[in-house]
Amino acid sequence: MDNLAAVGCVGLGIAWRWVGWLPSPDHIRRRVAELVFVAFLPLLTFRSMANAPVDSALWQVPLVASLTIGCVLAVAAFWLRHRANLDSRSRAALLLAAAWGNVTYLGIPVLTATLGPEQVFVAVLFDFAASTPLLWTLGVAVALAQTSESSHGLVWQRVVLLPPLWAAIAGLLWRYSGAPLSPLADSILAFGARAVIPLMMFVLGLSLRWEYLRQWRMLLPVAALKLIVAPAVALGLAIAVGISGATLQATILEAAMPTMMLVLVVAERFGLATEQVAAAIALTTLASGLTLPLWWLASAMLV
Repeated sequence: MDNLAAVGCVGLGIAWRWVGWLPSPDHIRRRVAELVFVAFLPLLTFRSMANAPVDSALWQVPLVASLTIGCVLAVAAFWLRHRANLDSRSRAALLLAAAWGNVTYLGIPVLTATLGPEQVFVAVLFDFAASTPLLWTLGVAVALAQTSESSHGLVWQRVVLLPPLWAAIAGLLWRYSGAPLSPLADSILAFGARAVIPLMMFVLGLSLRWEYLRQWRMLLPVAALKLIVAPAVALGLAIAVGISGATLQATILEAAMPTMMLVLVVAERFGLATEQVAAAIALTTLASGLTLPLWWLASAMLV
């Protein structure tokens, strides 16, 4: 899918909100996102991992992703200690918004457009071997610290029942088995994988609500942490553990993604400040249009 078509899908999602007689954009966003997550994304994930290189990147990328999230979370916590005007639920919401990035719904289209589909496995590792499991464990712990709720069963159920996680494991096992994918199986997987990017970009467009941008001044530190500090940390960590070439570029770009849309689900579930998360998603997504090309150029100089 070319860049113009991807932008068109985002535009279609944005336009949907302006047409009053269409079904609710939030309802459509949830349904389309669920379809992608349960049906199409596992096909792409399996195919990416079944064709992934069997090398040290399989542990390096998740390690860098986990350490980057932890470092940004620590810096954000230090910053928020000095914001006396925020209540605990707003603090937790901003912590999650600063640390977790949209490494799948935007990351996969960006990696495909800039580095090719052979680097999509980096997004899969970054997300399902680090980011999403950490969100439903460490991220939920941050949220629970601000509430009186105990949801340990919910947390582990969420992690264990992630369809793309099991697809990634199955694809990796297939890769290690050495068995080639049959032409028919590969065609079916490729068909499902091709549906992921346009649907993801459509969901992204549906998620952008311009009224939330009124809070941009308060959210500038969150945007700086997510779009500048996180990829800078990932760059240093990736070089330190020996990642190089196109995989290094992909890892840096994944760390530079705007706020993860799944953070909004966690915020809604645990009663955090959802409007501030939604505003962070909108602001960082728009700002990433400027920062992602800069990180791509910077990472290209290292290859």
